[in-house]
Parts: sequence; structure tokens; C-alpha cells
Amino acid sequence: SSSTVSASPQAQMIAPGKKIVSLDFDRKSDVSKQWFSFRKETAYRVEDGALHVIPPAIANTGKDKTSQWGDSDFARAGLVGLPKDYVCEFRWKCNEPTDSKLQEKGLIYIDLGHRTIRVTMSKSGTTLLLENHLMGRKAKISSKVLDTGSELKLEYDKWYDTVAEVKGNEVLIQIGEHLFYGKDDLISGDRYDTFNLDANGAGFQIDRIEVRATGDYRKDWNAKRGPLER
Repeated sequence: SSSTVSASPQAQMIAPGKKIVSLDFDRKSDVSKQWFSFRKETAYRVEDGALHVIPPAIANTGKDKTSQWGDSDFARAGLVGLPKDYVCEFRWKCNEPTDSKLQEKGLIYIDLGHRTIRVTMSKSGTTLLLENHLMGRKAKISSKVLDTGSELKLEYDKWYDTVAEVKGNEVLIQIGEHLFYGKDDLISGDRYDTFNLDANGAGFQIDRIEVRATGDYRKDWNAKRGPLER
């Protein structure tokens, strides 16, 4: 199961290197094609110091929903042009759906590569796993669980401070005080679209995001790693 640290997460595994991008969404110009991609008819707006990511089903209210993704409840946003390994700090929250069925099945994926390294956070708990694009599409096992935390359940309209670190064959994700760690040679494999947030429900907001290149492992990482390896 996952471990816990202080409620204000910071990089534990890697000494962050050069800043790649830092956005606080105080300006509409913070969102550009240079850094962002919104997939499958996802809409967005920058408002009140946050990036609002809106699923097509809501964005198309009162409009024609006959396009391929027009009635989808999934909102998808990703950063583009990032290296494979990095340290990413970001603050986000999921909006509460008005529909009770959507409330129950709401979830968010934090993907460090399209269907490769994934955190799934839902009303029932949180899981860190390797997805089928790393496992191999013809593999007998389509995913591999690295870490779980049933105590961390998705709450709507709650801000989550999160740090994602990936370097070599290791990944460390902190969501609030909860730590999720994984080590596997597949992590060092090829990944594309190396940062994405996908949420089912009423969309989500990002308050800030900063990505830095990876530096060396922190000097105390070997000591910290021990309790996380299971």
C-alpha cells in the first residue's frame, strides 16, 4: 500500500534541474499550442487563475452532439514537448458532477505517457500501474499494479497538490500526503505524450503546473527508497 509524507509534497527522489515550463494561469496566453493539447473535442477556458478543462458533453450543451466525441463525459488535457524523465509539480481538482451516476463513477487518470505509467484515482481508491502500451498490446497481462492506496479516494472540488517524478526505471507520485512508488525496467521504455490528465465527470481545473528536467538522485534517496520497496 501507499506511504505518507507531509501534506505539502515536494520532490523526494530527484534533485530538480532546469525549469522547462511554469504556468499559473493568470493569463489566457498561458495556454498555447506550444505546451498544451486538448484531445477528443475537450474544451477549455482560463478563468479566475485556473485552467478549466471541460468535457464535450458539457461544452456542447444545447449544441449538436452527433460528432464522434460530442457526448463524451471525459475531459482530456496534456502537456506536449516534454522529455521522457522529469519532475512535475501541479495543483488540480475535479469538479463535482450534478448527475448522481457520474458522481459515483467519476475518476481521474494521471498519465506519464499515453497508456504507459498511470495513476488512477476514483471514489474507491488510488492505483499506480503500468498500462498496456508498456506491457505490450499482445501481452497476456494488459497492466501491472505497482502500488495502491485505498485510503486516498477522489473527493470533488478538493484541491490536490501533486508531484510526479520519473527517472530511469523508477517513478514516484505524491498526491497530498500520499506516496506511490514503482520500480520496473519497463518504466525506462519509450513513452509518448509524457504528461496527461484525463477525467470522467464534470471536468477539472489546474491551478498551477511546473515541470523541471531531472537532475541527480537526491543523496538521501537510497534511505527513503527502502521503506517504499515492497
